[in-house]
Amino acid sequence: MSALDRERIAHLKSPLARRVEFHEEIGSTQERARELARKGAPHGTLVVSKVQVGGKGRLGRSWISPPGGLWMSLVLRPEMPARYAARITQAAAVGVAKTLREFGVEVEIKWPNDLLIRGRKICGVLAQAIAGGDKQGYFVILGIGLNANLKPSDLKLADREAATLSSELGREVDLLKLLDALLRNLDAELGRLDDFEKILADWRKLNCTLGRHVRIRRFGEILEGEAADLNPEGALILKTQSGVFELFEGEIE
Repeated sequence: MSALDRERIAHLKSPLARRVEFHEEIGSTQERARELARKGAPHGTLVVSKVQVGGKGRLGRSWISPPGGLWMSLVLRPEMPARYAARITQAAAVGVAKTLREFGVEVEIKWPNDLLIRGRKICGVLAQAIAGGDKQGYFVILGIGLNANLKPSDLKLADREAATLSSELGREVDLLKLLDALLRNLDAELGRLDDFEKILADWRKLNCTLGRHVRIRRFGEILEGEAADLNPEGALILKTQSGVFELFEGEIE
């Protein structure tokens, strides 16, 4: 098994790991990557930590990040207008899903940014567009938290709420090989953001949301209806009794 460290990660020669910062423990890779980006860190700056003690998911929720997981954040400086930055969430979810399927796990994407195995979460994706910092006037911090070589009980959640790669496979995986595959797939998906229709086509094949009756909490209100499709920019099309909504954000059931 190859342990993660800065030298091994840099040796992967990934375009998404041009600059690598590795920590034994950190509050949040997302916050650290944001700090580096504000100081001018280039596209492809990668922050990885063995442990996060202050990790956050969507809506500021605590993200348990013990040893054995893959906890990382990327500085991205996309060469496209900020109005298209939301595409990165779907692109990253597709990249993660393809990676895990390469390792033999049949994951599905739950809108907007979770990866599930039989309804249990194995990975979360968080893409945050932030104003300032480059010629496009914004940068994106892409955070990925992947439950790799862990027991579901390590995450202090009910077993039905969490899955891990090692528990699904019955063995631990090489984290360096996992990271290498993940960076490769992420780079491929991010490289075709201009051809977003193909990313969405893959997302539709991999998702577990579309065609189902769902309830979505958004900005203090609850919307209920059929998750019909994604629009050309990746927003969820929700058909309700009161009309059709196009949503980029929300908590779905």
